[in-house]
Amino acid sequence: MIYKGKTYNTFGEVFNLGLKLAKENNEEAQEFFKEYIKYIVTCNNCSIDEATEIAQRNFGYFAGYYNQDVCDIIYKTYGTSHPIFGDKPFEVSPEKAYQTGLEIGKSL
Repeated sequence: MIYKGKTYNTFGEVFNLGLKLAKENNEEAQEFFKEYIKYIVTCNNCSIDEATEIAQRNFGYFAGYYNQDVCDIIYKTYGTSHPIFGDKPFEVSPEKAYQTGLEIGKSL
């Protein structure tokens, strides 16, 4: 993804910029997220609606690896939540998370 002339090669780089912008400037964070959605459309040949869902799932899932404060910022700024555990991923025990992962893996 290219944003304002800079290339972001990994989702970690994209997410970290999204987090930085969410903390500093909500208007620019929204602009950035729209560009990320356009990037998904281009890469996946999908609709804006489908790309928006993908972007929100990506950000919601990745935020779950951080603390509650980061989750709250990401969820509020980008209108998302964890795609499996909702807006309270920290209320899920490690055992439940593991079991859910197994069940999802078996269903694929």
